[in-house]
Amino acid sequence: MPAFKKTILFDLTHNEMLNIEDEEFKEFMDLLKRLDLKIKKNENGHITKEILENIDLLILGNPIDDFFSSLEIKHIIDHVRNGGGLLLLSEYGSDYLQKTNINDISGKFGIFFEKNIIKEMNSNNQNCTSILHIQDFFKHQITKNIREVIIGGACSLFLDKDVKPLMQSNEKSVWSEVYNNISEEWSKEEEKQLVVAAHTEYGQGKVVAIGDIDIFTSNSRIGINSLDNRKLIQNIINWLIEPVRESKVMGFLLSQLGELQYEIRETNKVLNNIIETITILEKRISYIEANSKTHEKSSNLEKNPKSKS
Repeated sequence: MPAFKKTILFDLTHNEMLNIEDEEFKEFMDLLKRLDLKIKKNENGHITKEILENIDLLILGNPIDDFFSSLEIKHIIDHVRNGGGLLLLSEYGSDYLQKTNINDISGKFGIFFEKNIIKEMNSNNQNCTSILHIQDFFKHQITKNIREVIIGGACSLFLDKDVKPLMQSNEKSVWSEVYNNISEEWSKEEEKQLVVAAHTEYGQGKVVAIGDIDIFTSNSRIGINSLDNRKLIQNIINWLIEPVRESKVMGFLLSQLGELQYEIRETNKVLNNIIETITILEKRISYIEANSKTHEKSSNLEKNPKSKS
């Protein structure tokens, strides 16, 4: 009996830049077909639980000028927790310049796209450029046999929780610039290595985030055919559609249980403090009421004195 094809869903309802119908993503589409994957598009409405049913990988390819609702975000988080893959892509300036809220999704997994653009100076450039030659990779199934990739116009990632970096900028002559809305200029920050891609596992599912979308295009300088870009993309897709090992899922559940127990303890502390405060207030109110009655009785005796018989 033939195995069912893995299914990838591209969301297009939030003006995503990565639209597989566009000519510039044709070679990426061809790669997915060669991997024998079933391709679906969501272009008719909000992301719902029903739309995400039987989807192995959801791709959000740099939404622009549109926002995900809180209900959509919940469905996406549930999709990952229940075993789905999620590929998140942003661009320079992230939510700030792209005018969206993809960080409201990625942040649930401990990943934040920063509102900057990464630039570097290297032997290939006469001047500084936003085209980055990445040669610093962290050991992982995704980066296996990857020696160098090239991307452009990328933002960096801030990582929290158990998120692991996949690749980062060169150690020297690299910095980020942040856009100042008041001066309408980019201001340079300190030179340092910056993470440009990361991965994590959440429940039964997986997440990969990249601060660049040009790597998926057919751009001759920074696209899918440059250096090891194609191999990296293929590794990302293959890893995301693989199920999480059962032992890791159990570890996740135990971790979530530990966090829940901590939250319950903290909530109990707050409730105990509230109860203690209410008890003190009740005692003070009773004291005030008792004093008020005593004072009222004394005042009445002064106004209407009576002789004792």
